Amino acid sequence: MDILHHSGHHDLPQVRHVAWNQSFQWLGQGLVDLFHHPTLSLSFGACFTLAGVIIFALAQSRPELLLAAVSGFLLVGPLLAVGFYEISRRSASGEPVGLFPVFRSLGAHWRPLALFGVFLAMIYFIWAQLTTALVAYLLGNEWIWGFEELVHEVFFSGLHPKLAALWTLSGATLAAFTFLISVVTAPLLLERELEVHHAMATSVHTVMENLPAMLVWSFMIVALTFFGFITLMAGLVVIMPLLGHATWHAYKDLVE
Repeated sequence: MDILHHSGHHDLPQVRHVAWNQSFQWLGQGLVDLFHHPTLSLSFGACFTLAGVIIFALAQSRPELLLAAVSGFLLVGPLLAVGFYEISRRSASGEPVGLFPVFRSLGAHWRPLALFGVFLAMIYFIWAQLTTALVAYLLGNEWIWGFEELVHEVFFSGLHPKLAALWTLSGATLAAFTFLISVVTAPLLLERELEVHHAMATSVHTVMENLPAMLVWSFMIVALTFFGFITLMAGLVVIMPLLGHATWHAYKDLVE
């Protein structure tokens, strides 16, 4: 892995170049961390599943918001997985791994992580409002469907190609932007004393210098997350820890 020097960005961490298929190794390393700390990792994963079930139940009367929430999970996932990053960090450094040490460390870095969270929340708010506006504008305000009916009507009925195309394109654009600014941001803020905008700039450099590897990695994240949702969110119990631990190893490979 070659280290890339960025002239004009001397205050930013240096970025390494990795092979296009490096993400398979990251998943393998994430699986090892999951096996080493199954109780804590799976407990955190179960919290994601429980939160998803609660959101699904509360949003039954507003299926357009549920549609935004399910798809918007990818926008806030990089921050939500911060507990898994800390487990992997502690495991690699030989520090104690437990509920209280993990939360104590997260608490020590809460300010930059919270600021990054506000930024991601703003992106998600834009996405939720855009989803609601598109559905209301193209389908009107008189429709009354459940979540499954709304998904079928928009994407599988063939009656609303404009809505499906606009929603997919806008969602893909926001997701790509979020991935660009967040692929290593939360791990950086957790491990180093770094300004949020510097961490996000490092993330942008990381993606731009490793486009083949990042395309494969983003596809894996989307595919595994989708699997978690189609299993009625039960799969997230394992998928979230796996991706969270793997993301930490991705960060350690990508950033010097």
